[in-house]
Parts: sequence; C-alpha cells; structure tokens
Amino acid sequence: MMEIQWFSRNNHGVATIYETNITLNTVAANHFKNAYTTLIGFDDHQKALVIKAVNKDEQAMGLYSEEETHSISIKPSYGRINGKNIIRNLVRIFPLDFTSKPFHKFPCEWNQTEKMLKIFLEKEVTV
Repeated sequence: MMEIQWFSRNNHGVATIYETNITLNTVAANHFKNAYTTLIGFDDHQKALVIKAVNKDEQAMGLYSEEETHSISIKPSYGRINGKNIIRNLVRIFPLDFTSKPFHKFPCEWNQTEKMLKIFLEKEVTV
C-alpha cells in the first residue's frame, strides 16, 4: 500500500513588514479572526516580533490599556495592522532597511497556548 502525504497550497505563515504596516498572509491571519485587538512586542532572545491576540472579554476586563493595544483588520486573504509607530519602534530594536526595498517578508509561527504569533526576523523569506 502506498503512503502519500498530500501538500496544501500554503501551510506556512508569512508576515510582510512595510514602513507603515504589518501584513499577514491568510495562514497567519486566520489565527486572529476572533481577536478584538492585539498586543505587539519584541522577543529579544528569539529576535522575533510578537503579536498577541486579545479577545473582547480580556479587553473589557481592563487587562490592557488602549495605549498598549493595536487594531487588526482581517480580510478574506490577509490581515493587517497599521501603524508607522509600531515599525519605528521595531526598527530601533531590530534594524530593517526600507531604502533598499519597500518590504521584508519573514516566516511566522502560531503559539496556541499563548495565543500569539511569532515573526522570526533573522530568517527573511526570499521573494
């Protein structure tokens, strides 16, 4: 009997960082379909941008202030978090050069326990 492993079209999360926003491909964005808002931070040990999903109940309990959270828009084929300040803060910690090219693509991985997406900045995806 043959053992075949079928491959899906795309089962890897990819985040594209522009000077003005973070765009998530469908695989990555699907994890935020039920998110009310997000928290964004940086994991210095793994050199990863971290996006945590926050649901409406967590926000209503006052766990996070409005200043800490960032809205995310989910469309059928992508998700997007807008904010030049987010990218400015990131570039202070992890330099990205937007003069040589307008965007950078990175692999990402969802952590179900923590409800967060890690974008690994040291492993840029070639286009």
